[in-house]
Amino acid sequence: MTISQANRFYEQDVKKYDISKNKELLTWLKDITKNGYYMFLDIEYLQELIDTIVYWYEMKYPEREMEFYEGTRYYDFENMESLSKTMNIKQLMYRLPHKQLRLMQCDYRSNGCDVRNIYDDKGEIIGHKTVLFMRIDRKGVEYNSYSMCSKLPDFLLYADANSGKVYVDYNLKEYVDVEDITLDELLALFKEKYTNELDFKNLELCIYDHNCDIELRRSILQLVALKLLYSNKTIPERGYERAKRFINEFNKKMGLNLSTEEIDEVINRDYTNGERFEDVLKNYVEEDGEKHSYWTGEDVHKKRGKNLTKLKI
Repeated sequence: MTISQANRFYEQDVKKYDISKNKELLTWLKDITKNGYYMFLDIEYLQELIDTIVYWYEMKYPEREMEFYEGTRYYDFENMESLSKTMNIKQLMYRLPHKQLRLMQCDYRSNGCDVRNIYDDKGEIIGHKTVLFMRIDRKGVEYNSYSMCSKLPDFLLYADANSGKVYVDYNLKEYVDVEDITLDELLALFKEKYTNELDFKNLELCIYDHNCDIELRRSILQLVALKLLYSNKTIPERGYERAKRFINEFNKKMGLNLSTEEIDEVINRDYTNGERFEDVLKNYVEEDGEKHSYWTGEDVHKKRGKNLTKLKI
């Protein structure tokens, strides 16, 4: 883009990535909160998350490195190593505060959780996993301490917080005839067959929170791409390139489905305002008489206007 085109580009920035000004996002957050969503991150934390990822990608792909691939060399920095491989998504996640990391991971959540060890074949601990649990109530069942066969009025449902895979124990086997089922699948099954027998509002809330978390993460990351595009630390073309790299990397490494549709539409708008430029070779002479040549863009309409001769009447 020319300077005038770039100015028009930045003039059209409505700063959607500034959450305090993003009425659409704020309205959505208000609506889902009214419907029971537990928002564990406030607006300031969400804004900080956007700004942190933008800063990370501007450090990961600096101006001089992008200019190098455009043909500009900085001999003072000729042997600098690229940090793009080192500054991977895992390194970024490691540096996020706990609540921001939770949103990026989008694990299932409930009021109860426990951390369990993961063992290898030799019985050695190789990691940890979070297990969540929630109460499922049996409708119309009262506990009879005198009867050995009496059902309990409720039971606990356990699941892997990351995958949502349910642990099918003896309580669930009364309702589930498979060993492999997720929380989402279990909710669908309960709604279909056991609405008269079970009160599973805690499971419904867990799934609702999880779905809202996923949509909120998607919205935040799309705003990251938009802020990278409109960054005033670069030019539109490089901002667009950073935003594309960010989207591609997050889609590939985190299995997301972020879209380039918005940034594609923004960068491809017509910012010429009717201008048409062509490359023109010009010359200039320094004070010592040395001649230099350079290419520049020249407005075709203005050029033609200069060549027009007024008609004498």
